[in-house]
Amino acid sequence: MIKLGEEIYTSVLTYRFRQEFYASPDSQKDRTVDSINSFFNQWSGKLINLRMYRSVRYDCDIIFWFSSHDPASIAGFRESLNHSFSGMAEPAYSMFSLYEHSPYLKAGKRLEDTLRFPPKRYFVAYPMSKTPDWYLIDYDERKKILAEHIGMASSHPENQDIRSYTTYSYGLGDQEFVVLYETDSLAQWSHVTAKLREATARKWIIKEEPIFIGILSEPFAMQR
Repeated sequence: MIKLGEEIYTSVLTYRFRQEFYASPDSQKDRTVDSINSFFNQWSGKLINLRMYRSVRYDCDIIFWFSSHDPASIAGFRESLNHSFSGMAEPAYSMFSLYEHSPYLKAGKRLEDTLRFPPKRYFVAYPMSKTPDWYLIDYDERKKILAEHIGMASSHPENQDIRSYTTYSYGLGDQEFVVLYETDSLAQWSHVTAKLREATARKWIIKEEPIFIGILSEPFAMQR
C-alpha cells in the first residue's frame, strides 16, 4: 500500500498554437518559443519527470508529459504554462492519472525511478477504458488473460526498445487508464501494437483514442 503523500500523479497536456501565432512576425514567434523554453527549464527540477514534444497530430502542436507527488503541482504547472504562452496557444486535450504498480504484475523497482530514465525520441499516449463485463470476470481469470497479452508483448522481437507505463484514472478522468509509451522507433511500436490486436484481452477494450504521438523537442523548436 502506498503511503499518503507518496502517490505519483501524472499528466499529459497538449496545446495548439492560435492563428495569431502563425500570422505574427518571426520575432514574435521566437519570443513565444523562448518563453516556453524558459518555462520548461524553470519547472524541470520541480517535478519527478518533465518532457516536451512536438506533436504529429493535426489538432495540437506541443505535448507535455510530467509527474508529481502532489496534484497541486500538476495544477500549478498548467496554470503557469498558460501564462508562458502569452495568449498565443490554447489547451487542446489533457489526461490526468495515478501511476501505480499493476495488480497483475509483481512489484519491482521504485516507480519513481522508472520515470527518471533518459527520454527516448518518441512518446505515445492515449486513454483506455474497458467494458463493465471485464470487471465481473474472476480475478484469476483476468490475470490469465492479461498474462497472455503481456507475454505477447514481451516476447515480440521488436519490443526491446519500448518502455511502457500503465496509469490509472478511476474516478479521476474521463477514462479508466492512461497508457504511455516511449520508443526510438515508431515503426517497431506499430508492429508490436498490430500483433497485440490478436490478444484475447482486446475483447473487453472500448476506448483507445485519441492517440497522441510526440517527437522529443527539448528545447522546443518549430520548423519554418
